[in-house]
Amino acid sequence: MYRALFRVLEPYLFRGPGEFDPSTRGVYSSAYSLLAPSPSTIAGAIATTFGYIDTSHMGWDSAYSMVLKGMKLRGPYLRRKSTYYVENRVNGVFLMLNDVPNYSDMRKKQLCEEMREELKEEEFIKRGFIPRTLTFTGIGLETRTEEMKKVADEVRGLIYTANFIDYLSGRDANIEITIEFDIVSEKMKTGKYVVRLGGEGRASLLEILKVDSYIYRVPEKANLLYVLSPILYETGIEFMKKLKEDLWEAGDIKVYGKIEILGVGYSEMKKKRKPIYQALIPGSVISLEKSVEGRKIYEEGIGVGKELGFGSVIPVER
Repeated sequence: MYRALFRVLEPYLFRGPGEFDPSTRGVYSSAYSLLAPSPSTIAGAIATTFGYIDTSHMGWDSAYSMVLKGMKLRGPYLRRKSTYYVENRVNGVFLMLNDVPNYSDMRKKQLCEEMREELKEEEFIKRGFIPRTLTFTGIGLETRTEEMKKVADEVRGLIYTANFIDYLSGRDANIEITIEFDIVSEKMKTGKYVVRLGGEGRASLLEILKVDSYIYRVPEKANLLYVLSPILYETGIEFMKKLKEDLWEAGDIKVYGKIEILGVGYSEMKKKRKPIYQALIPGSVISLEKSVEGRKIYEEGIGVGKELGFGSVIPVER
């Protein structure tokens, strides 16, 4: 098994759903960063280290799988010094990884109406990490030329704002912070690379290394699943029905969390946006009637794009 470490060097823009183009939206368009990069952002960054492969005839998920040579990504995790955190988009915070079992158990009890969660929830949030948001103002660009020159559209004055996520603000400015993914693969090339990460041309130092264990100590069996990255299903179908079909071995399931509409990015090769999906967002918890194999569900994931890192879950035994 392997691990991908993206060293945080500067503020980043991990764009969420929605159009962000001053020429389309008009003056004062704005973009907001998600707390953590999407798996497609990470897969794209890793793919640039493998060289060019023509995937213009393929779907977005199949294209990534071909370029990444069948590897599977599991994450994201955020590491500050020696402490790992995971995204909880439900609460707008990074939870400590060590708190995930107790947090998931709290949500299970809430689903069963065995407890009120408000006070205990505050404890998890206080121990968590909320990065600072930085706002930048810029001016829209004219249509790019064949030489790919970027020219400011000063005539129309298409001002926009971009809200970046800053993991290094304040007292964290001098500590090492990394965004990490487990990689399920029998063999791949290791090394260090400078890559683009997210929007607005931001950079990161990527290191791929061989490891002996996953970031999270996966239990043998699990009856709770903490959603680590969005679980995707096509729009126009009943989300819970499809989720139950994929988890049929687990019997009846209950979910605490949120389902949102999520775009998975933009294809530079095809010059168009990738599809929009229904997504069970990170921080949601799935309670299972019957236990499932922890390692299997961790390595395989759930839903569309699971090979790329979407549908990553942390198995919890309670």
